[in-house]
Amino acid sequence: MPLTARNSAGFEAPAGMTAVPVVLAPLGGRLHVLLVRRDDPPDPGAWALPGGFMSRDERPAETAQRKLTEKTGVGAVYLEQLQTYGDPHRDPRGWIPTVAYLALIDAAVLRADESQARWWPVDDLPILALGHGGIIGDGVDRLRGKLWWSNISVGLLPERFTMPQARRVFEAISGVRYEPSNFRRELERSGLVQATGLVAKGAPGRPAALYEFVSRQPAWSLRRSRPPATLGPAPRGLAARP
Repeated sequence: MPLTARNSAGFEAPAGMTAVPVVLAPLGGRLHVLLVRRDDPPDPGAWALPGGFMSRDERPAETAQRKLTEKTGVGAVYLEQLQTYGDPHRDPRGWIPTVAYLALIDAAVLRADESQARWWPVDDLPILALGHGGIIGDGVDRLRGKLWWSNISVGLLPERFTMPQARRVFEAISGVRYEPSNFRRELERSGLVQATGLVAKGAPGRPAALYEFVSRQPAWSLRRSRPPATLGPAPRGLAARP
């Protein structure tokens, strides 16, 4: 029987509230999302975002972080509120709104030998529970929409990096390939990165210039740039490149 609730005035009210983190990471040249397999109804055996019910003394973001750590072992991450989903028919257990949060992290923080969680490519998802496919889609759209207008990728690159390193990260997130010179020009115009005056040593060929983010705190572009022209979709199934 679905869960039901009424408020003090006798009106139907949500029977509970959940919070879920949409945790994304580039892996092997493709964008992935962190999922866990459900053991309990509804949809046992299906995959889902690692969220759960809020307790009465928690904020939604605290629930999302707690459930992420409990179910995957991933520690504290920066969570940005994505959206609230309140469709009364979304969850078969009853009217249970959920607050979704977005995070972009390095996939290496997940210890596969210590967790039941798994990274799944966002363009090749398994059967999902509780309408989580739509939430993941919204998270991917938000991330890709911010890629060229913010420094959201700051945690995925070393403190000093080359343009080829940055381009591989941007291609994995966006799912498209960029022409190298256009990519460099537009990223420089964004105002998010700056040249350090140093070059990478030890690599064959002409030394590559090293760049750094102007700020390692969340920041927006000066909006002088635009996403560069693409060369087509990024190849699928590539091995990660150094």
